[in-house]
Amino acid sequence: KDETGHYAVFSEQSTSASHMTGTTFLDAIARFEGCAGEDADVESAYTQITLDEAATLLGVGVIPETWISLPKERWPDEWYQKGYKDPVCPLINNLYGHPLAGLLWDKSSQDKIMKCGWEKVQRWESLYVHRAKGLFLGVYVDDFHMAGKEGQMKEAWDDLKQQMAFGDITPFHGNTYLGNTQQDIEIKQ
Repeated sequence: KDETGHYAVFSEQSTSASHMTGTTFLDAIARFEGCAGEDADVESAYTQITLDEAATLLGVGVIPETWISLPKERWPDEWYQKGYKDPVCPLINNLYGHPLAGLLWDKSSQDKIMKCGWEKVQRWESLYVHRAKGLFLGVYVDDFHMAGKEGQMKEAWDDLKQQMAFGDITPFHGNTYLGNTQQDIEIKQ
């Protein structure tokens, strides 16, 4: 409970945790024969969700409207013509800085990932397995880290791209994920 006796809600801690152990697990899988590992970032992740989706994502009846002020350089010409001084407008898309932004993105991305045939690995908040494709996926906010059967990765990324907009997909070698740089290591049998 908070200082007023009400139940405390920690919306600031709203995205799933990612663990270095999970990242190391993915790095190891990528080095087995016939396997690979790739990273991709979701582009403008938070804004890929409209606030109309928020109530459904959170399982509540309604989300209060959020109204914002735009910087003058973003005003439409008609606002200047009408002589507006300090206009506000409804926030349509999820936006970094909104109190629920991280939580909404986390819920939305989980839903979209699972629509592509992934399932959560028990007791690992942000680790998923795609059993049919022989792949694992680690997610840290908008950073996706996939490893497993090399021949299945393109199709898995293509499926995810149907749900979210991604930037470039790059092999693990030399990438940094969660502050860890993936290096070539030799696995001895």
